[in-house]
Amino acid sequence: MHKFNRKLLGKLNIATALFLAVLMTGGLLGANYVLAANTATQQASTAAATTISVVRKAVDAAIATIYFPEGSPGATVSAPYNDVDTSSDPQVLSATVSEPVVRLKNGSGGTLNVTLQITTWNATDALVASEDYELETTGTATINVVNDVLSADGGAASVDTTTTIAAGVFADLYLELVLGAAAGKTGNSTLTVLGES
Repeated sequence: MHKFNRKLLGKLNIATALFLAVLMTGGLLGANYVLAANTATQQASTAAATTISVVRKAVDAAIATIYFPEGSPGATVSAPYNDVDTSSDPQVLSATVSEPVVRLKNGSGGTLNVTLQITTWNATDALVASEDYELETTGTATINVVNDVLSADGGAASVDTTTTIAAGVFADLYLELVLGAAAGKTGNSTLTVLGES
């Protein structure tokens, strides 16, 4: 009987040790699950197309800035100019002799669909109430109205122009904006031209 009790106690000790080991492991694993985050941040990006360049009106030379002349609050500003052609050669709206503010050149090997993106114009000052564009085949001289909406409120926007430019070809870009009601304000916005095949 004494041997039997010893054997039984030995088996109970092993069972107890196993139970405690399982309990500790379960507790530790449980703690790991409790401490693990249940969310993850994701990030992705695509490279912007650099195959469409913004160039001056008549020569294939890059421009850096488009300037809109000062206007009264609420006025429509329709004679912007670029930093290369300067204010002496601004955009012209006319039914017979129109000229764009800049041209877009497709330097890729294929036809591209054009998307225009702008950042917000000084939103806190309400500098710009709206901005419009026209994108036409180079050489079109009959543009006297600019009314395709780029930004309805002067805020950031991305617009698929539904216009395509063939490889090695130019397109004329016309811009026009309506100033907000605030006087004595100055600001800027970045225009990005993207091309998708």
